[in-house]
Amino acid sequence: MGRKRVMDADVIILRRSIDKDNKVTGIGVYADKIKSLLDDNNLVSDEIFFKLTSDEGHLKCVTHGLILPTYHLNKVKGKMYHATDEFCCLAYPFFKGKKITTFHHVFKETEREGKSPMLYAFWKMAAKYALKYSDAMIAVSQQTKDELVEILGADPDKIHVLNHSSNKVFKDLKRPRKKLIGFVGTLIERKNVEVGIRAFKLFSEMPDMEEYNMVICGDGPLKKDLINLVEVLDISDKITFVSNITQNELMNLYNDMAVFVNPSLHEGLGLTAMEAKTCGVPVVYFKDAEIPSEIAEYYVPSDDIEDFANNMYRLVTDKKFRDFFVNKPIPGLSDEEYSRELFKIYSEVIGEKFPDR
Repeated sequence: MGRKRVMDADVIILRRSIDKDNKVTGIGVYADKIKSLLDDNNLVSDEIFFKLTSDEGHLKCVTHGLILPTYHLNKVKGKMYHATDEFCCLAYPFFKGKKITTFHHVFKETEREGKSPMLYAFWKMAAKYALKYSDAMIAVSQQTKDELVEILGADPDKIHVLNHSSNKVFKDLKRPRKKLIGFVGTLIERKNVEVGIRAFKLFSEMPDMEEYNMVICGDGPLKKDLINLVEVLDISDKITFVSNITQNELMNLYNDMAVFVNPSLHEGLGLTAMEAKTCGVPVVYFKDAEIPSEIAEYYVPSDDIEDFANNMYRLVTDKKFRDFFVNKPIPGLSDEEYSRELFKIYSEVIGEKFPDR
């Protein structure tokens, strides 16, 4: 918090604090992308970090997740204040300026996203502040916009849909794939990882699939339960859990995978599946899941767990079927397209051309 602040910035970025273990998150990747786009266009920006976790106690959560960020927001000046996710909007009532918020996901009361039972209540409060104080909002998909309108009553005219792409580090290395099935994401109920594990077990029992293994990359409150499930299913010798890896390590992991499983029940966009697709990995998902249609069209749809396992099998045994999905275009706007559309929104909000040089 002792870093020198920019006193006259083009954009002040409101973002979550970087994890002490440097864990990569989708929201963190998005915040990095916004900062990179501004830097690439020679624009002046500053970042205000919000540490929103109760791991170190609720007092520190309030101090580092609201009080200190608000203090620093009142010490800087920007043409635009961009909250890279809605939790950072908790400070909105306490400082002046043009505000824009990116929504990645509309939480449902039935969804448990973390350890704290209060998380949904905090999100709902932050979302209400975002709706009340934002001059404009960005939804990462049309589905997210629809949910903002239908569930939270947001003004649809204030919401712009921008599908961002994955980070530039992710690419297909065009090397031979290992006999590896992969999942990457937070280990929470909504991600439905248990069903992904059960589908892998069905897949591993199919003809000539006994040499395939699975890697589950991520952390979360369900990790112990999932490890226990793997033991109960007697496939602990085939499934490995990893976490806290760098983006470059993750890119290499994607390039090892033969298939990426995305059993998630609900996604605002689904960044890890997009990253896998960018690295040349076909993605399997459930077609009745709430996944944006503009993204899901690039993936392999499945009716149920048996169909999910069968699609995994077809992807590793049927080259024509595999190539059809691997060769589909990569979803999301390019960085150049995204910055152009983003700057249009900035211009609309501040009432002048952005950038002005």
